[in-house]
Amino acid sequence: MKFKQNLYQKQIPRLSMKIWLPILECSVSELDEYIRTISYENPCIEISNKTSSNLSNNAYLEYQNRVSNSSSDIIEAMSVTQKTLYETLEEQNIPPLFPTDKSQKIAKKIILNINEEGYFDGNIEEIANICNVTSTFVESIRQRFKYLEPNGIGAKDLKESFLFQIHNYDLDDELSILLNNMINELKSLEKFINYPRFNEAKKYLKYLKYPPAIEFKKNKGHISPDIHVFFEKEKLNIKINLIDNSNNFLKKKFKEAKELVNMLELRKKTLYNITLIITEKQYNFFVGGNLKPLRLKDIANELGFNESTISRAIKNKYIQTEWGVFAFKDFFVNNINNISTVEIKEFIKKLIENEDNNKPLNDKEILNNIIKRYNIDMKRRTIVKYRQEMNIPSYKERKFIYLIKNS
Repeated sequence: MKFKQNLYQKQIPRLSMKIWLPILECSVSELDEYIRTISYENPCIEISNKTSSNLSNNAYLEYQNRVSNSSSDIIEAMSVTQKTLYETLEEQNIPPLFPTDKSQKIAKKIILNINEEGYFDGNIEEIANICNVTSTFVESIRQRFKYLEPNGIGAKDLKESFLFQIHNYDLDDELSILLNNMINELKSLEKFINYPRFNEAKKYLKYLKYPPAIEFKKNKGHISPDIHVFFEKEKLNIKINLIDNSNNFLKKKFKEAKELVNMLELRKKTLYNITLIITEKQYNFFVGGNLKPLRLKDIANELGFNESTISRAIKNKYIQTEWGVFAFKDFFVNNINNISTVEIKEFIKKLIENEDNNKPLNDKEILNNIIKRYNIDMKRRTIVKYRQEMNIPSYKERKFIYLIKNS
């Protein structure tokens, strides 16, 4: 498999290298924050958040019935998403807070009756009848929601939500009682103004969220009409709402937004193609064998990039395999006379694992074994380096360890 070197060279000059390289270097988690930072400065960029905008039952049922069996992008989706309120609550419906199947079933019914703002608007008695338990037990399960995130979720109203939230604060008894009383009489806070710790309590009130699920609510934002219909000189006019081409600021931001989309697509394509080459070159590893020698330069030559660009592209990025999660950099293995350093290290490790405890191998003896096994030229200092990289003690240290162990 050989990629044409001009594949990317035709695209990158049209893009801003100042933005392209940071995007390429970002990990998936960092990319979200980076794009959001750019979007704050560009009105033409809108990040899609797949959050539920429906109320209570409909929103939850939609989440419950969603089947995510479609094939996903191998590297990453370009759109930035976040968990819905119901996904967040479902993840917390586990022991030790909800230790039994029955408690989890009731908790799920309660979640079903939490509306978009985060308040419980269901009927305790109905849930009790459905689950064949007492209303008192259902209410005790609902009270456990005060320990869930977001704080205040599952409360019946604003006051109870505030009480749920302060339950998670580390307060002394005096301050806790004062805050409870202030919340229960929110409309008459002036009566507490002479309390010695009123100002301290007031600071805590400032941090309370209302509604409790405010961070999950979809921001509808300003509506921009596509068409204007209006009268002018007794004549009905229809005007399509377009970006004014004379507006240089919007033209510039629109161009930057298009470039960002192109760069995200190029980043995805770059990581995908690097992975394709790695799987081809290291096929033996993916089917259960050892890694072979592979250099960054090999990938760079195939893709038409500089070696430093490949280094940026694989930084802090990982591949899920049948054998676990590995960093991209783990697949790049140096070699000596076409023998990978990984294989040599494994040989050293096995030598030491099987050495005589009464007479451990020194570095010179390990070197002689390697030369005999692989017929390669190597220095003793290389053995020291490999041994240290594998956290294997020196000959004298191992001898002392064996002595203590066998005494």
